[in-house]
Amino acid sequence: MRWLMVGFLLVSAGAMAQGPVYFWAEIVPPEGSVAALPERAQTLSIPLAHWVEGTLGFQGVANEEELLLSGLFLVWDPPYFLLGLRDGAWTTILRGTPEVAELVVFGAGELADLSGPRILEALGLIAEATAVELQIKEVPLKLPAPPQGVKLDPILWALVNHPDWFGFARDYGLERVGLRVRVVAELSAPLGEAFEGYIRSSTDTLAELLIPIPMLPELGRAPEVKMVRPPYRPEPLGG
Repeated sequence: MRWLMVGFLLVSAGAMAQGPVYFWAEIVPPEGSVAALPERAQTLSIPLAHWVEGTLGFQGVANEEELLLSGLFLVWDPPYFLLGLRDGAWTTILRGTPEVAELVVFGAGELADLSGPRILEALGLIAEATAVELQIKEVPLKLPAPPQGVKLDPILWALVNHPDWFGFARDYGLERVGLRVRVVAELSAPLGEAFEGYIRSSTDTLAELLIPIPMLPELGRAPEVKMVRPPYRPEPLGG
């Protein structure tokens, strides 16, 4: 399998950009490959975090801290998944749904021969002998405004598009559990059925949700939503 890249060194690509850069590609997983992921991960002894009846459980590790310290891990939250692989200073992420996924590669230094293609092929997520063209993308230095009609706080919009969901959520103090993030939706009417399973508490005008990160734009476009933001955190009073 070959990786076709626009550029060879992340350092040289970064020198031409205003902010940090990463490599990105969109792929279509082979039919049935995502549904088979948990079983294949277990066969290959890949640590797994998965949602079962509203709770994040683990296989191969005790908790999420151990999971993220693994060199290779899977987070399974159907229909969403995230496969993470660390090669030295580089991280390869494949995240998405059975229909479409994005491949993200980020790190520092020279882009060496990564093991990502071999792992993805072993898991059946990329067909044998497939060439993937990786584009260079830039992480904005300032939080970008969401597009018109997507009523998300800029922090949440930046999270959706960031190459490293876990690192971004940590740096911005967002509460994340697996692929889900805790948010508050300000409402003009009750939320639609599509979001009911993610609501943790609600009133006539507010709903607190623990919702998959990929669903944030859909929540922000809902007609009954006025704004989606992180929960307010009380600040201690000065002495």
